[in-house]
Amino acid sequence: MLIDPFAMALDVAEKLLLNQPRTDRTIERIREAAETAAKPASVIGPVDVDRLVAELETRFDVWVPRPVAVTHSDAHQPWYPERREKISFDYWNRYRTWLASRRSWKPQPLEALNEATDVILDRLEDPERAAPWAFYGLVYGQVQSGKTANYTGTICKAVDAGYRVVIVLAGRHESLRTQTQARLDLEFLGFNTRVTRTRGEGAGLGDIGVGTLGLRHPVQCFPLTTTETDFKKAVAQSTAVDLRKNRVLIVVKKYKSILENLTIWLANFKKDGALADLPLLLIDDEADDASIDTRKTPDSKTHSDPEHDPTTINAAIRDLLGLFDKRAYLAYTATPFGNIFIPHDTDHPEHGPDLFPRHLILALKPPTNYCGPETVFGLEDATADEVRQPLPIIRVVDDHETWMPDKHKGGHRPPARLPASLVGAIDAFVLATAVRKVRANRPGGQLDHNSMLIHVTRFTEIQTAVVNQVRQHLAHMRDTWGDHGTAGAILRRRLSRLWKQDFVPVHLDLAARDNLGGAVGDPVVLKEVQEILPEVLAEAAGNVKAINGTAQDVLEYGSTPVTVVAVGGDKLSRGLTLEGLTVSYYLRASKAYDTLLQMGRWFGYRPGYLDVTRLYTTQELVDYYVHITRANRNLMDVVATVAENGDTPRDVGLKIEDGYGQLQVTAAAKRRSATTLSFTFSGERPETLVMLSDPVTKAENKTVFDRLVENTINCPELPSERRPGGQRGYFRCDVPAGVVKDFLNNFRASPRNVQATPKVLVEYIEAQESKGELTRWIVAVVAGKAETTDIIDGVELRRITRKNTTNSDPARCREHEVGVLVSPTDEAIGFDAEQLALAKRRTQALAGDQTRVKRPSGQVLRRMRDPREGLLVVYRVDPGTNQKDDLLIGFAIPFPRSDNAKRLQYKVNDVFIENLAKSLRAEELGQSEDDLE
Repeated sequence: MLIDPFAMALDVAEKLLLNQPRTDRTIERIREAAETAAKPASVIGPVDVDRLVAELETRFDVWVPRPVAVTHSDAHQPWYPERREKISFDYWNRYRTWLASRRSWKPQPLEALNEATDVILDRLEDPERAAPWAFYGLVYGQVQSGKTANYTGTICKAVDAGYRVVIVLAGRHESLRTQTQARLDLEFLGFNTRVTRTRGEGAGLGDIGVGTLGLRHPVQCFPLTTTETDFKKAVAQSTAVDLRKNRVLIVVKKYKSILENLTIWLANFKKDGALADLPLLLIDDEADDASIDTRKTPDSKTHSDPEHDPTTINAAIRDLLGLFDKRAYLAYTATPFGNIFIPHDTDHPEHGPDLFPRHLILALKPPTNYCGPETVFGLEDATADEVRQPLPIIRVVDDHETWMPDKHKGGHRPPARLPASLVGAIDAFVLATAVRKVRANRPGGQLDHNSMLIHVTRFTEIQTAVVNQVRQHLAHMRDTWGDHGTAGAILRRRLSRLWKQDFVPVHLDLAARDNLGGAVGDPVVLKEVQEILPEVLAEAAGNVKAINGTAQDVLEYGSTPVTVVAVGGDKLSRGLTLEGLTVSYYLRASKAYDTLLQMGRWFGYRPGYLDVTRLYTTQELVDYYVHITRANRNLMDVVATVAENGDTPRDVGLKIEDGYGQLQVTAAAKRRSATTLSFTFSGERPETLVMLSDPVTKAENKTVFDRLVENTINCPELPSERRPGGQRGYFRCDVPAGVVKDFLNNFRASPRNVQATPKVLVEYIEAQESKGELTRWIVAVVAGKAETTDIIDGVELRRITRKNTTNSDPARCREHEVGVLVSPTDEAIGFDAEQLALAKRRTQALAGDQTRVKRPSGQVLRRMRDPREGLLVVYRVDPGTNQKDDLLIGFAIPFPRSDNAKRLQYKVNDVFIENLAKSLRAEELGQSEDDLE
């Protein structure tokens, strides 16, 4: 067999780089590795070193930040570092090889998965340790960012290490359970449970995925469930597996009857003493859904009270865990607010400890090629050189009320005429699919699945009606496309207009951005699209499916690429993966924030086709998504702080209660707490992300701004060495606190700026003044890049540009909401070069990355800022109209960290909190957890 010298050099160079610390893999080191690897390979044949360097850069261009772990020893006995070299990682090695060779994972994400699963194994108890012991942990990360890969890797390593029973709770719907089972068949077991229950029967009959790699087979793990069968009563009665002799995998739904069947079956083994020494790993996927005990107790009682009756699914999970003396519970979710606020000290006499993650909270940060809500909505990127604008892929829907009212009932019958917004979304989907097919047909391209999501109602009968309407509409488009009459001409003009007015400018915009990597595909011209549209229309019209609890349709993605329109409700809300999702039409106006984020199936990895993705939704939903995204980011900051301080998982909830802003309001509702929030601004950065844009408020805030300039004009100018990068603007230091308080007292802010209420800010400043802090201030008016300018202190300064997150017409908006107000360098105002260098080193140490972190983070700077000196940054915002008299004023205050910070009590609106709590408690199915069967 001929040896390819280039492939040989590439393999050697990749291994050389993987043996280096991730932070050392600079372009210089990559070239060194390429040159070193090319020398022996060149004996076989010539090796193009420049080409080798380019390929290595592509393979190592995805950065995955290190996970952040908050731990608590609590009788933990370290074991993994000592035993690791003795474990034969057969399951893990198969899975890792599968991801690299068949899933095209790049080296750094694969390395990061190995590290993250090692962190988990290190905190799990040794399966060989004598009973009794228990572990409770939580892993959370972004929606569609790779949590399933993490728990698959964890299962592989845990079974390799000696865990004997693996139970996966795969959500509440059979479709998700089936999808989870199929994925574990493919990537863990290596055989199709629909065909066989054991490996290698009939010369490999049913071998799939990792089972086809030709690698050493691990010790057999016997599946008690299949892609077709959950653990129903008949399965329980017919299963004759001896747990003392077999490792087992069980993938079940969170249904009362299913969990009872499993508990009864396992209890029979417990009677015989068979479970006494069997270590259990229980993976709870979508752990914030149904698993949490949300039943309230009287004020005089606790969740440990014998009279307290936990919710059904929560009690069933605890009962299941209680059967094992050696047990590990590991929760996975993208929205962990409820899990963090589970009472940490509950120990019910019948059901045992609650599911609080007392031993581990692991926060997984997504890789750089992940397109998450922060990217979509243009929220802050601490490593960016400039403020990121929202992606121009959101289309606000406001014409659906007649067709599908927000508060429709089960008997609603949608009119036959689809709203123009849905017609536009379907048009966008067929164009997007055509673009992807054109690109796939080019050299090096690869055909893949294409999906559209339509989520407009939770009622299955109405979903069926929508399926019929969409199917008829697509069939009409298919039949009309080739028509040479008026109808065909109208359709072709409509799609051509959408292409020129939407697809072309969006592609140009995204292709020009430097932070999207390979997410944007090569240009495609309209003629290429038109040639393939008949094929796309035929596929789409024949593949419109209802995905719900009653429909016969099943959402399956085989090896042959399909084009599918999925219409559904709750089954599409959580966990279910839509392959190649490009266009989403989403109208569900729930205020359940965690549920909303879970429904964001459009987040994830979009390699080579981000430019053709579109989200059609309401303004209300956009607002909610921005809110919960900020809350999630705040939570990630809290976890990082708690981890840095060496605190425990219990302290995460306490730290949230100390904060002030989006996250605390969400947490208050999840705790069903009283309406008084207790907080401090220490180390926080309140900012006006929502600015009132009516003419009266704009005029009043302009007057307040002018007065601020007038009151500070005679204060000393901030020395240039304390302005990062020679920043242009208006800078004054040693400003009395009274001037800042005057500005805040007269500023009109949107009530939606919960974290930047002026009167509360003034109260905090006054409290700190009494302690000798925040007595002097820096006032900064930063310059931007807008066309409009203002003369301040005789200097012409450009305004900053911040687009509305809704892409709405600025002239018609009463409020202007931005993803982020503060530019990356603004929090550095007031620091000199030496201080900034130290802050940068601290930021790099926290991130575990010395190459990609270009500047210190705001969090680090707030910890280093002198508590005696405050910073008020004022922004003159051009809302996009480029009109001189259209000026919005916003502000941000990065408060220094203070050990003497005053805790304030803040009363929020009772109705707001109660409504939020009710919406968070409500089941999306319109029923209680006790009804789940």
